[in-house]
Amino acid sequence: MGGVVWAMKNPDRDVLDPDDLPYEEILRMCRPYLGEVVGVYGDWTPLADRGLLFEEDLDRDDPWQFKNFRVV
Repeated sequence: MGGVVWAMKNPDRDVLDPDDLPYEEILRMCRPYLGEVVGVYGDWTPLADRGLLFEEDLDRDDPWQFKNFRVV
């Protein structure tokens, strides 16, 4: 919603990548609809609970490698 409102207010900016949008301005528009927004650190990795039922080809040395993410 915020991105659409921003695009309507800025028609001369053409098409932008999401990384190029003014996220603070867009979040300010969306906050009333999002409720409480918090950031919490956790210890989850893509390897959590993997390989229990059957063997998988995983890179256990670097858990954040693309091959460790499952697409269902």
